[in-house]
Amino acid sequence: MTELVLTPWRRDRAATLRLYVGFVRLAFLKFLAYRLRYYTGVVSYTVFVAGNAYLYRALYASRPEAAGAEIGGLTLAEMITYIAVAWIGRSFTFNNIDRMLAMQVQQGEIAMQLIKPLHPQTVMLFEAVGEAAFRLLLFTLPIMVVVVPLFDIHGPPDPALYGWTLLSFAMALVLGSQLNFVVGCLAFDLKNINGVIRAKHISLDFLSGVLIPFTFFPGWFQTLVAWLPFQGLSYVPVTIYLGKRTGGDLWLALALQALWAVALFLFGRLMWNRAMRRVTLQGG
Repeated sequence: MTELVLTPWRRDRAATLRLYVGFVRLAFLKFLAYRLRYYTGVVSYTVFVAGNAYLYRALYASRPEAAGAEIGGLTLAEMITYIAVAWIGRSFTFNNIDRMLAMQVQQGEIAMQLIKPLHPQTVMLFEAVGEAAFRLLLFTLPIMVVVVPLFDIHGPPDPALYGWTLLSFAMALVLGSQLNFVVGCLAFDLKNINGVIRAKHISLDFLSGVLIPFTFFPGWFQTLVAWLPFQGLSYVPVTIYLGKRTGGDLWLALALQALWAVALFLFGRLMWNRAMRRVTLQGG
């Protein structure tokens, strides 16, 4: 009589990757169903760029040497380009992983995620990629069509910087998604993190350099933020586009982005594992 030996089922790495990549497509289709609301976003982002552009034009005009004046190492034309590229990049990298995770915890929907043979952190990362693909085609590109000619935005000094800028913004997407996941994990302890999320949005607009370039600040502040992850969300890719980072400085900036993305991913995994040992559910 032959003894039947059962072996545990395991998914190979290729099958696992195909499974997660499927979430990119699903996220793209999900956001495609609500594409009309992004058309108003084109208007709002144009208003953001216009408001900042006219503010800095007034600032530069107030300088005694107004013609060709530099503030923080940037001319007026570079400053307008900085603002436009920063907001264009933000339209591509933005996501609501923290808010989505917090909602799942509050409503008890996280229980369904826990019984699936998938890790929610990785699922949300691939969904963020799918959302970014949707934003790039139906949000970022329309914003560029409006903003670039309206404010006479020029390309980088070296055409090769287009590729480096795109790579940097891609890493900013990963970095931002992992930062949002870490913030979302706070919902397991705090339950309601709406205030935390609002504070994060306001702080990151400042700490990422979207609102004000870091070169406008004292040297000690520039040194501090140079080693923090937040500059990788916007300041690094924008300064790459402007040609302010070359040679070793360019490679160091990209390496720091990648390092912080990996570090935040690992920290998010630790926070998730900790939460799973003491999770309590609301709703249902």
